[in-house]
Amino acid sequence: MTAGLLECVAQASYKSSYYVYFKDAETQKRYDPIYWRLVDIATLAQAKNWMRERNLLATMPIPQKGEPLSTYAEAVEDFCGVKKRALLVARDEFTITFAEGGLGRIAENGVEDAAATEAQFMCVMNATAAADLKARGLFFGFIGNAAREDVSAVKPKRH
Repeated sequence: MTAGLLECVAQASYKSSYYVYFKDAETQKRYDPIYWRLVDIATLAQAKNWMRERNLLATMPIPQKGEPLSTYAEAVEDFCGVKKRALLVARDEFTITFAEGGLGRIAENGVEDAAATEAQFMCVMNATAAADLKARGLFFGFIGNAAREDVSAVKPKRH
């Protein structure tokens, strides 16, 4: 399969939200970087557009070389109206993740005790994406997936 065809498949995959898996491991190995490059480009463009539409792009925080990553994480929280160190935590000089409890907990009527409102959370996610952290050698995302409590008794909210 040619690189052009893999690019075409990746674009269709991204636009449809269906990830493509190839049976052939070599094809998959060639496809993955094409797909994820496309995702990175689209995510950056969408985040910048979100920030631009709200007149936030020019004033959003950008990580600065030589400054602790925690300074940037706190600046993003402050910029988006979130209490410092309530939602984001810098694990080291290359990694930002969510503070324990910062995302709240799943309850019968939705999420409770989150450190940010939905609008603040969207601001944080778009500000960090628009700052293109990956290109700066930084990682932002979830670390670990261990459940803290049994949520099996929580009944889903019916609409």
